[in-house]
Amino acid sequence: MGYPIPKGNSLRGPFQPMRFEATVDECIVTEGEIPKDLAGGFYRVGPAWKRPTKQGTTAGLTSDGMVQGLVFDNGRVDYKNRWVRTPKYLLEEQHDRSMFEWLDCNFGDWRDTGFGEVVRDDANRGVSQTTAGTNVFPFAGQMIATHEQGGPPIALDPITLETKGIVPWSTKLSEGMIPPAAYGDNAFAAHPKWDHATGDLFGWTWSDQQPYLTMHVVNKNGSVRSREIWDAPFATVAHDAWLTQDWLVMAFQGFVPDRDRYQKQNLSVWGWKPENPIHLALIPRDAPDTPVRWIKTDLEPQYIMHTMSANVVGNKLLLDGPIFNRPPFPFEQDMEEGEDVALYFNIARSSLGRWIVDLDTGHVKAEQLSDRPSELPKVDERFYGQGYTWGYQVGGIVKRGGMKMNSLVVTNMETLSDQEYQIRQDEPAAVMEATFAPRSPDSPEGDGYIIVPISWWADKRGEYQIFDTDDITKGPIAKIELPFMMGWTPHGHWMDFR
Repeated sequence: MGYPIPKGNSLRGPFQPMRFEATVDECIVTEGEIPKDLAGGFYRVGPAWKRPTKQGTTAGLTSDGMVQGLVFDNGRVDYKNRWVRTPKYLLEEQHDRSMFEWLDCNFGDWRDTGFGEVVRDDANRGVSQTTAGTNVFPFAGQMIATHEQGGPPIALDPITLETKGIVPWSTKLSEGMIPPAAYGDNAFAAHPKWDHATGDLFGWTWSDQQPYLTMHVVNKNGSVRSREIWDAPFATVAHDAWLTQDWLVMAFQGFVPDRDRYQKQNLSVWGWKPENPIHLALIPRDAPDTPVRWIKTDLEPQYIMHTMSANVVGNKLLLDGPIFNRPPFPFEQDMEEGEDVALYFNIARSSLGRWIVDLDTGHVKAEQLSDRPSELPKVDERFYGQGYTWGYQVGGIVKRGGMKMNSLVVTNMETLSDQEYQIRQDEPAAVMEATFAPRSPDSPEGDGYIIVPISWWADKRGEYQIFDTDDITKGPIAKIELPFMMGWTPHGHWMDFR
């Protein structure tokens, strides 16, 4: 069965759906050469619209996840992209049509999200609704795709991208906001962190009902330690967190989820309550019986969606990340019924900032570290939880009420000096989240390469640019071209094969 591609904002420009699987062996290098010491894979995942939902929505979070892999070996690079064959995907392939209707996607406008429950019937009962299209990260020798709500993590083979299935430790997780459809149909974090030395994976599940947050520590053998956080002040969209040597630090902010909003109030599933004071939860990462330390801040309304990393300096906890003036999503304060969705970078702007926590007094202050718009921060992930010096971001310029992203930025978080390389000028393109790849397994923090995916969507081609961290201002040391437009991917990570 064929469908016309809907014309809404969610499928325009860089968000045009990539509806095919491709294998490109020995990718063309149009400039420079691939470093021979790059040995591993750069993986990304995103929602790829394949067919409309039963009610015809195009909400991105209802679209099937598609993973893209770029694998390096001795100067050669190969590309693959594959659908994540979730239980939802397999059921719809069997019937050649959509089998799900989202309860928060009946508006036909900006309120359609795909974060709520689905209507259950005899055909889809017992089948997880997850699309596994938010993030993909390495764990225990596999790549793991996750959706944050609505279903469990999905394991993938890092070479073939074959879907191996729901991770066996899913039964030990918690259900999050969406009631499970089957045994083990639980949720997991969008942005987990991991300890490079032990292999432990630090994740969580959040809900609009108590307990609002549950922390999970997954060992590489599949065992899980969980901790329910019952004393949280309110529900929050717990999208990301900071990991230190002692704590997982979660910010409870005014970006709130509530199923009553679409069930009873004719609103989207989430809202913005700037009157909610920001609370920080310092959750002991390795001491499950030690109480959570709660710090209620008097910060002005602001929002951190994606964390960079954290340092502890004396009695100060430094929490770094791009700070938005508000969440970059449309709310009822912004939109009228019937309006199309407002796109991510168009409705709010962020710049690199820092929350400084005095661990003696509990006082918290915010500092703006740069005037440059920035988002999608990354670090050398070998050093999660150990403190850090180097941070990487996509930089941009102010554009009306939002920002236009066009550059790669490397910042020394101790001196706050930075380097910037502008990747695009005025050409229609999407500069997507970069990732760091180490020069060798034991190279110092930040010594290696940064890989940036770019969708030149108007030219219908994709590109990866590789920069040497010694000096990114010299420009990319290699450009890898794909003969088609890459699908939009919000997040991904590097897996080292050495």
